[in-house]
Amino acid sequence: MNTPKPPDPVATANTQQQYNLNAAKTQQELNQYNQSNPFGSTTYTQTGTNADGTPQYTVNTAFSAPEQKLFEGYTKNQQGAQDAAARLMASGQGAFSGTGPDLSYNGTAASLDALNRARLDPQWSQATDQQESKLAAQGITPGTPAYDNAMRVFNQGKNDAYNSANLADYQTAANAALAQYNSPLASYQTLMNGTAPTNPTTGNVSTPTTNVASTNYAGLAEQNYQQQVAQNNAMMGGIFGTLGTVGGAVLGGPMGASLGGSLGSSMGGLFGGGGGGLASGSAFNSPNMNSSYYGPLN
Repeated sequence: MNTPKPPDPVATANTQQQYNLNAAKTQQELNQYNQSNPFGSTTYTQTGTNADGTPQYTVNTAFSAPEQKLFEGYTKNQQGAQDAAARLMASGQGAFSGTGPDLSYNGTAASLDALNRARLDPQWSQATDQQESKLAAQGITPGTPAYDNAMRVFNQGKNDAYNSANLADYQTAANAALAQYNSPLASYQTLMNGTAPTNPTTGNVSTPTTNVASTNYAGLAEQNYQQQVAQNNAMMGGIFGTLGTVGGAVLGGPMGASLGGSLGSSMGGLFGGGGGGLASGSAFNSPNMNSSYYGPLN
């Protein structure tokens, strides 16, 4: 009788690995389904095979026609902003000049003069007309010493007014010069970071995941082996139990029954079964059975 052989661990592992690969391929194929919506589409295409035989896929994402147009406009605007920023940097203006701003009084004199002239010139132009009309009404005409003296005093007051305004407005002029100095840098930062539209997206929904469990081949192989071992032990126990019973019957008598029962129990128990000697009620202990050597068998 053949004893069951245990599963080959290498063969079992290789078979289990194949089941795992098949389950993984099925799971991948179930999860990779094509999608589309008003924003775009996502498709999967097998483009090759790995060394272990598993498939290689490429995922392709495409915008819908309106979204594609937005994307192209976004890219064009972004490139244009970068080009403008590069030209601004190369211009050498303000913060790109390589030198800091001159915020001294002399450095801001032109700014101060421009600020105050815009405010004071109209006032003093009107005051000059009034002064000349006043002198003319008094009979003082241009070119006379009286006219020159009167106008000299008038112009000194005008200059004092401008100087006082310049001194009072220095901080304003300094701030204006600093803002002018930083203006190219602020424009550059805006071009690089703040003017591009939002990049469109395909807006695909999330893909649910399907899990496919692999067959537990190794566990099934081990379970089958254990069942075969149990069946074999039960069969061997029954055979040896019967042999013990027969041996006890041949010896006969109480001793034979005892020895047969012990032998049957021991051998039968060794293989998972049990059997006792036929001490009574057995065909081998019938009163009609005799042995020429041992005498009556009962």
